[in-house]
Amino acid sequence: MRGYNIAIPFFFFLVLGAMIAATAAGAATPSPTGGFEPKEGRTSPVVAVAALNAGTEVTDFLVPYGILNQAGVDVFAVAPTMDPVAFWPASSVRPDADFAGFDAQFPDGADIVIVPAMHDPEDPAMLAWLRAQEAKGALMVSICEGASVLAAAGLLDGRRATGHFYEHESRVERYGAVDWQRNIRYVEDGKRISSAGVSASLPVSLMLAERIAGRERAEEIAARYGVRGYGPEHDSEAFTIGAREMATAVKNMLLGWPRRHYLVEAWEGVDEVDMAFPLDFAARTWRGSAGTYAAAKEVRSRHGLVFLADETGKVPENAWLVRLPGAEETGEAAVTLARSATLREDFLTFIGREMGGDTAHFVAVQLEYPAN
Repeated sequence: MRGYNIAIPFFFFLVLGAMIAATAAGAATPSPTGGFEPKEGRTSPVVAVAALNAGTEVTDFLVPYGILNQAGVDVFAVAPTMDPVAFWPASSVRPDADFAGFDAQFPDGADIVIVPAMHDPEDPAMLAWLRAQEAKGALMVSICEGASVLAAAGLLDGRRATGHFYEHESRVERYGAVDWQRNIRYVEDGKRISSAGVSASLPVSLMLAERIAGRERAEEIAARYGVRGYGPEHDSEAFTIGAREMATAVKNMLLGWPRRHYLVEAWEGVDEVDMAFPLDFAARTWRGSAGTYAAAKEVRSRHGLVFLADETGKVPENAWLVRLPGAEETGEAAVTLARSATLREDFLTFIGREMGGDTAHFVAVQLEYPAN
């Protein structure tokens, strides 16, 4: 496919940029060895994972939510209102609290605020709340293009930061007061931490888990998800949207029929981290969509997050069921991902087998995931 001279209309580049920005849309201190001190009067840190009700990146949100809960802290899904949070590119959940409710429960603010990529990085209510949390002393942590949200709030001015590789030049142009970094998984500058593209949610969340609960616990969590190291080392220049990726996108959009709708199965106690990547991977093939399936409309995850199922009852005939580790084997699934430790590689392998290696590669690039 590299050798084809494909004429792509200008609007396509705009669409591609917008979708990959939604994916997304110096030196760093090494991973610390524990000892995070919560605010006075607290026995453990309070973590708020922020989300816009309309448009928050699913992996950016679910990975830190799931991992930091396993570090033994109180983690809250916080949104402007109590309406459901619609994730991009798939799924939705009920927030644990809205801004007003969280502020009433924790007038001294959160200890740590996690900021995923959001469709509107300049939402006024979100920016005002983030500024207020920072003023109360919270450690502000962005995942992927959550860096643009923090930058829009003015909270990265004069500091080093990073974000999704594809948006680097755009961030430099829009937020020139920030010292934007390349080739690094996460950057820490004072009470600001920022991470690279979507999959960097894993190492930065594990680094925070180590700071909170110590190295031994963080390594236990890392082993569960097959993460061998979670330091800041990263080569963002290995990721690019070039001829191969453009050709795959065009082919899948125009010729990728029949379309495939993947339903990731959820149940009471499903692991949030296990949910994240299949939802993201399936939707980013550009020849299908993703959603959630469950026996009931609402199901609680392992750490109490309420998922809203897109489909209940019988699986539609045109849907491909994705079964996660720990699920009961009731009915036929298109793919069963049996182990959390190999789930990401196993699902990329499945995509490659069903849609070709170029599509699996394209999916991995969008998430800045280190795969061939």
